[in-house]
Amino acid sequence: MVSRGLNFSFNLDGLAAFEKSLKDMEKDFKRNAQAGMVEYSTLAEEGSKSLAPRDSGDLETSIQSQPVAWKGDVIEGSVGSNLSYALRRHEAPERLEERDKYDNGIREADYYKDGKGRRTRQKATWRGQMPGRKYIERAVVATEEEFEQIMAEALEKTLGGN
Repeated sequence: MVSRGLNFSFNLDGLAAFEKSLKDMEKDFKRNAQAGMVEYSTLAEEGSKSLAPRDSGDLETSIQSQPVAWKGDVIEGSVGSNLSYALRRHEAPERLEERDKYDNGIREADYYKDGKGRRTRQKATWRGQMPGRKYIERAVVATEEEFEQIMAEALEKTLGGN
């Protein structure tokens, strides 16, 4: 202890309230981040459906986002299809030659061109991209900026006390 001169004493009061505020902020962030991930999953699902190749339409219809959930300190969401051929359509290299399609014994001449079937070629572009292979991966890459914006908004909302 200093016996002479100028003395300052310090007292930190309100630690319990500060600690509670931090815990509340963590809860708010988890809630806001989860809402953001749900929003993003919906966007990724929309893009995946738009970029999926179309023949019967079953593949597009089967693409769904799964419920978003926290697993420890990680929040997870996913988009995918339960159809057995979805992975093959996603990963298989495009066959660029023109070829016929045979469906139930019926031949459709020159149905496939430039690696895409007639109905896929008729689909509209999505964000400047043509439907076809790597449809989920390309949807995620095309929406990276939106993902960052959505998560930044979740953080801002948390820091703003909402």
